[in-house]
Amino acid sequence: MIDKNTFINIKSCWGAAINNKKFLTIFFAVIIIFAIQMYFISGYQSRIERRPGVQFIDPVFGNTPAKAVDALTFFAIYITHIIAIVAAATKPEKFLQIISGYLLVYFFRIFALYLLPLDPPEGTIPLMDPLLIWFGNGEVITKDLFYSGHTSTTFMVILVTENKQLKYFLLIGLALVIYGVLIQQVHYTVDVYAALFFSYTAYRLTVVFLEKTKLTGFSAACQKQIK
Repeated sequence: MIDKNTFINIKSCWGAAINNKKFLTIFFAVIIIFAIQMYFISGYQSRIERRPGVQFIDPVFGNTPAKAVDALTFFAIYITHIIAIVAAATKPEKFLQIISGYLLVYFFRIFALYLLPLDPPEGTIPLMDPLLIWFGNGEVITKDLFYSGHTSTTFMVILVTENKQLKYFLLIGLALVIYGVLIQQVHYTVDVYAALFFSYTAYRLTVVFLEKTKLTGFSAACQKQIK
């Protein structure tokens, strides 16, 4: 439970961060770059959707009919991300790490999509993500396959999460996300498998980024660690 002392500690952490010009500059720079990146991706996905791709039979699911589980998948995605972001927001450097992780995951994905043009599995049921539809001007995208963005971003925020008990709980959310995108055949199994590796790479780079910029000490000023 978050008590008064916890709020005081959080305020102390963010106060130290906001008063640091380097942190403030990098923080807003990352947010602006991420916003520009998402705007670019909305048009990029439309171009990906119009190009021909390769279709193959998934080695795990084969010709198994797809099942629509949108509600379960979106519940797992948004709950996992919201909880992880709220937990990270207690420490400025962790919050910056999550945003930087999002940026890197999508940066890698732009090149991965370009290098491996795929058509969706036969019988796929498009995942109607309201957030991505909004960014994509209402267009339903089915060819942004390699690698799974939902899986990679969800795994990335779990890696950033420090609290072990919370991390185990969020892993249940990740399992549901993976189950959802595969059972609905939104992705091939290889899309999900590769997403975990790209996500871990992005996470490790954010760790190096924070260490090199020396933006990891703000929470040390707090009288009580938020765990």
